[in-house]
Amino acid sequence: MLHVNDINVYYGPIHAIKGISFEVHPGEIVALIGANGAGKSTVLKTISGLLRTKTGSIVFDGSDITKTEAHKIVRAGLAHVPEGRRIFLRMTVMENLEMGAFSQRAFSEDDLDAIYARFPRLKERRRQVAGTLSGGEQQMLAMGRALMSRPKLMMLDEPSMGLAPILVEQVFEIIEELNKKNGTTILLVEQNAGMALEVADRAYVLETGLISLSGTGEELSQSDEIRKAYLGG
Repeated sequence: MLHVNDINVYYGPIHAIKGISFEVHPGEIVALIGANGAGKSTVLKTISGLLRTKTGSIVFDGSDITKTEAHKIVRAGLAHVPEGRRIFLRMTVMENLEMGAFSQRAFSEDDLDAIYARFPRLKERRRQVAGTLSGGEQQMLAMGRALMSRPKLMMLDEPSMGLAPILVEQVFEIIEELNKKNGTTILLVEQNAGMALEVADRAYVLETGLISLSGTGEELSQSDEIRKAYLGG
C-alpha cells in the first residue's frame, strides 16, 4: 500500500530525515516510534505532500506520489490526522466533518451517519462549535473528519497526546476497530511506545532521522533496548 524509499528531508540546513525506507502493507497497523524530535511527524508530512524529499520516492497504492500535491494525495485515498488535531475551531462539528468530505464528488449522508455511529459524542455535539470540545472529543472529530474522505490508508500523528489515560485507551480501541472492522490500513506515529507496540503489526524505531530498529510490535516490545529507551523497563 505504501513504499517509502530513501527519502531525505531538510529544514533549511538541518538534515531532518536521513535516507529512510519502509513499507506499509494493506490491512496493517504500522507504528513509527521514537523520542520527541526524532523526525516522526516530518515523515508523515512528507508522505502527505506537505514537505518534499530531496531524494528517493514515495509510492502509494501503486502510484508515485513523491511530487504530487497534497489535495490530490487525499483524493487518492490517503488521509493525515495531524499532531494537535488541527480541527477548524470556529466551525461546528458537522461543518468539520463535511470539510473532511471535500475530496468526494458528492457529500454522503451515509458517511456522516457512519461517523456518528462510531463516535456518538460527535452526534450529540454536531451543532457545537468545535473549539469548545474537550481534547478527547477534538481527537475523535479529527479522526472522523479524516474518515469522511474514505481513506485506504490513514496516518495518525500522536493521537494520544494530551489525553487522560482512560481516553488514550479509548483512542487505541478505536484505532484497532478501524483496522479490524473497517479494514483501514493505519500508519501510526506515537510517543506512547507501549500502546503503539501493543496494537501494531509491525513497527519502526526512528532516532535522529534514521531508522534504528524494525520488527513486529511484539518483537520490539520484548527488546531490552526498546524497554530501556521507551518503556521504562
